[in-house]
Amino acid sequence: MHRHPPVPLLAEGERWVVVSKPPRVVVHRGPRMRRASAMLQRVRDMLGRRVFLVHRLDRQTSGCLLLATDSEMAGQLSAALSAAESHKTYLAFVRGAWAHDGVQTVRSSILTEQGLKEAVSHIEGLGASEDPRCSLLRVFPETGRHHQVRRHVRDLHHPIIHDGEHGDSRVNRLWREQHGVQRLGLHCLRLKLPLPDGSELDVTSPLWADQAELWRSLPWWDRAVAAEPALALPPLSMDRVVLEA
Repeated sequence: MHRHPPVPLLAEGERWVVVSKPPRVVVHRGPRMRRASAMLQRVRDMLGRRVFLVHRLDRQTSGCLLLATDSEMAGQLSAALSAAESHKTYLAFVRGAWAHDGVQTVRSSILTEQGLKEAVSHIEGLGASEDPRCSLLRVFPETGRHHQVRRHVRDLHHPIIHDGEHGDSRVNRLWREQHGVQRLGLHCLRLKLPLPDGSELDVTSPLWADQAELWRSLPWWDRAVAAEPALALPPLSMDRVVLEA
């Protein structure tokens, strides 16, 4: 019997799986969270075999998470995810009413352990409102730097709501007190990449219920669904997975 309920399995191949990571769950244990029920342990227990991360999501971020069942495949998938024909799609719930037309491209370098690295993201609005002042953005990061999506939407003066590191503390507090927002407004909606066998992986994660419930109550919801129909997928229940505090 699993220590925790299984996480939602979105797609599975011979040597890989894609699950939907719940919010507020770390992907792997670290020095400060040695006893955390991390995604690596949850997926390992669910499948009954060892798994390897291909990419990472922040603790508060939800959505598509790709893992391999052996280290060789993990390396191949990591390389494939960096290929030009691969795409990650994020949804970012941000402060302010988005007023840009079309896709905005942000090119601003990000400091990594190896020094400054080029970072490119393409960002477009799905819906916006003045009351309350917020927007839903669709973000396609071309590179995969640490906190890239969070930094690049901030560079356009639309920080993600409930982002304690790159956002607006006053706005975060308002959304927490008035709307019950308890976590980062960021969701990895879709992964698309070539697989080593020549086929293509194209998988979408429904929203988790906490975000779906809030976003459906906002003025721009119908417009956003028209632009991104995957928003209308039945949301994943928060009761299905035990969340970290």
